[in-house]
Amino acid sequence: MIFDTDLESDVDDAGTVALLHALVARGEVRVLAMGVSVKHRWSAPCLDALNTFFGHPNIPIGRVTGPGIDSGSKYAETIARDYPTDLKPGVGPDAVGVYRKALATAKDGSVVLVSVGFLTNVANLLRSPADAVSPLNGRQLVDRKVKSWVCMGGRFPKGREWNIHRDTRSSRYALQHWPTRIVFSGYEIGVEIKTGAGLKQLPVRHPVRRCYQLYNGLKNRSSWDQTATLYAVQGLDGGLKGLWDLSGPGRIVVNPDGSNTWQKNPRGRHVYLVRKQNPATIAVRLERLMLFEP
Repeated sequence: MIFDTDLESDVDDAGTVALLHALVARGEVRVLAMGVSVKHRWSAPCLDALNTFFGHPNIPIGRVTGPGIDSGSKYAETIARDYPTDLKPGVGPDAVGVYRKALATAKDGSVVLVSVGFLTNVANLLRSPADAVSPLNGRQLVDRKVKSWVCMGGRFPKGREWNIHRDTRSSRYALQHWPTRIVFSGYEIGVEIKTGAGLKQLPVRHPVRRCYQLYNGLKNRSSWDQTATLYAVQGLDGGLKGLWDLSGPGRIVVNPDGSNTWQKNPRGRHVYLVRKQNPATIAVRLERLMLFEP
């Protein structure tokens, strides 16, 4: 997996990092690289601090070095300052180079991309030229190495959602030019699944507990990013049919104002999750993973 996150303005990203490391510990997934899709200078150090806490300090992390968005964070700087990390604020490699290296060394058709933030890094990857890492340009490299992209983004069948509209230009480019299958977990999937309050069970020094404490006083929060990541690990082979159905094939269209609409197309490579299981039942499953302690 390559995991791309806007770890700053919301806290479900932090809960998702915990969930992902729980799945890594269970042997269900191997993380090749991570990236932050925002310009907030403390996001990458915060992500590295979380990875280090969970026992994986060497996961390569990239960031946005060109134009991007900084919405601020209630927790990223505190976590980066209070927990071990090798990264400094505002420095580090561009996510495109990190992702290209991870993809070039992977087996063909073996990688799943998960994005739970803006599509800035994804668009930049697709635009990237051939280089010393690979003779393939970004789109060609993705087409050869990535079997599926699971994207937390959009509202279905239509609407306007944060991850898509905040960097509309990148969203339009990425979703128009991505060459393989995309599964969307839309706003309507995660908004009713509430997790976070249960993290009170964790030790006070647990960094993900602290993220929620700093963000909202350890109250529940919608679980948008957790749904996409769980589906990427357990759902692509049909393992989560009890939780969500899939729409028919089609294509997402991002309008100039950042809103999206859905076009049905029997030959389309895009699908989106459709609610099936009770949100409270899914919340229990997600929060159990978020309670992971290394």
